[in-house]
Amino acid sequence: QPTINQTSSNVVDGINLDEIKDFAKAFKLRRLSLGLTQTQVGQALSVTEGPAYSQSAICRFEKLDITPKSAQKIKPVLERWMKEAEERYKSGQNHLTDFIGIEPSKKRKRRTSFTPQALELLNAHFERNTHPSGTEITGLAHQLGYEREVIRIWFCNKRQALKNTVRMMSKGMV
Repeated sequence: QPTINQTSSNVVDGINLDEIKDFAKAFKLRRLSLGLTQTQVGQALSVTEGPAYSQSAICRFEKLDITPKSAQKIKPVLERWMKEAEERYKSGQNHLTDFIGIEPSKKRKRRTSFTPQALELLNAHFERNTHPSGTEITGLAHQLGYEREVIRIWFCNKRQALKNTVRMMSKGMV
């Protein structure tokens, strides 16, 4: 099923998309005004609602990169949670941190920027072999001066991008 972003109509299966779009925008603004990250919201919701409400689910909802049915399911949960978060915020900041928890100290790794020369070498290698062995990946990592895991992920992402392109072409969308 197409996501809300991919849909041009205002109503899908009886779901008012304008209402969901307005709520998504308002939710993000309220979340930011409370000084909360998507991760904090996701963690708090995972505790009360289960793992379906992760940081990535919050992100997809805010970007409307979600199907109308999924949006309809998550909207009341987010409305309830936001109402409670705002009430706690009004009664004092420390109540809010009790409610959402403190952000874990684990920092995310910064996005890797590849040099044009590295990309050239990686693309050339990918054309010869889309699934390099662990030894090949380690060799490329040493040769290029990147962590082994970064190179491994590059190949995973490149394979996925190729798969998506092939899928789009077969549907005549490209």
